[in-house]
Amino acid sequence: MESYMLLAQAIATAVVTFLLYELWCLRKKVRKLTKSPSLNSKVVVNKKYAPEPPGAWPIIGHLPLLVSAKQPHRAFAALAEKYGPAFMLRMGMSPMLIVSSREVAKECYTAKDHVFATRPVTTAGKLMAYDHSVMGFTPFGTYWREIRKIATVELFSARRIGMLKPVRQSEVSLWMKGLHEKWVHNGKSSVSVELKSQLEELTFNLLMQMVAGKRYYGSNVAKADEKMAGLFRHAVQQFNYHLGNSEMYDALPFMAWLDFKGDAKAMRNTQKDLDYIMQTWLDEHRVKADQMRATPSTTPETSSMCL
Repeated sequence: MESYMLLAQAIATAVVTFLLYELWCLRKKVRKLTKSPSLNSKVVVNKKYAPEPPGAWPIIGHLPLLVSAKQPHRAFAALAEKYGPAFMLRMGMSPMLIVSSREVAKECYTAKDHVFATRPVTTAGKLMAYDHSVMGFTPFGTYWREIRKIATVELFSARRIGMLKPVRQSEVSLWMKGLHEKWVHNGKSSVSVELKSQLEELTFNLLMQMVAGKRYYGSNVAKADEKMAGLFRHAVQQFNYHLGNSEMYDALPFMAWLDFKGDAKAMRNTQKDLDYIMQTWLDEHRVKADQMRATPSTTPETSSMCL
């Protein structure tokens, strides 16, 4: 029993120490921005930084301001009227620049584009994109320029895209045939079609055919691929869900370590599923490598090009 009490006291001490350290860092940052020892100024003003509204809490920043607002966009509009077209908010422990002017936005993406060219470090990118090594998640820098060059020259060149033209034609033809069959089964009369799901199936089948030579969506999935297709659809669904649901962990990074809701564990499981799927594709294409060399006229998948 005493050991549990000591453990609880140690944890409480560590948490209090961490909170005090964060508060000290916050006070130091605010004093640096304001060049004043007082924390009672109404607006944080400095020529090097956009204005920051008061009321930021230690650690969680301005999150209470947005949580209490029923319509966050109206809260942003009210702040823009008061502090100007560009101002800073702290979403948890991360600074955020809010821009509400066309002129300022244009300057950000023209004159200052090198400053905004990078991508933020996120929990989803760390846990599901190999610690931001996937091109779409990689921060701007030497590594990003190198993989962009490889992708542009080796994967997305006009020659490579031209080689995959038959795949695109085949998939679009098969998709149109499926719509025609629905029309026939309905007595050749008008039939309602949900374009969102239909176009989603077409897009993913196009990508899968070009990347791995697989079809995982719709009614034309091969029996041998049904199990893998179900796993892939579930993994993609979970990936997209966690990609847009990791804001709390990005604002409060220590929450990912505590993982109260189990999202971090779910992200790791999603990454394991995607690892298994891609490893299966690579194993299959290593076996097919000799066939590709023997029949060079065969349309290669992107994974074969990478190998």
